[in-house]
Amino acid sequence: MATDKLIKEFFEEQFNDSSQLFLYKDKQLLDEGNFREYAEEQIGKANKVFWSVSFGLLMAVWYGTNGLINYGSDPTWFNLTVGLFLWFVALVMVWYASKEYYTIKSSMSFFIRLLDENDDHSG
Repeated sequence: MATDKLIKEFFEEQFNDSSQLFLYKDKQLLDEGNFREYAEEQIGKANKVFWSVSFGLLMAVWYGTNGLINYGSDPTWFNLTVGLFLWFVALVMVWYASKEYYTIKSSMSFFIRLLDENDDHSG
């Protein structure tokens, strides 16, 4: 298996720039060498963010649809702008959140499998 230093460098490079989920506690877990706990923590955070974004997406779609329906009954530029803008926000949220969620989830799941395989071979 790769050395502890190589693993720490990989995670610092991977998530420092791309994710806002890299906290002090995560850095502490990496420094202590608790890689499994770190990976499980990242998966848990990714799940929480997924549900938060899902709620925000639902709200954006709801209000965007209401804005477009209101535009149908009262055709003002404000209703049209609000409706289209919120639908655009919803699309951006889906793209960005999906990218982050699946990047973190797949890499951490793969990392846990590597740790399990290493434990099986060493024990």
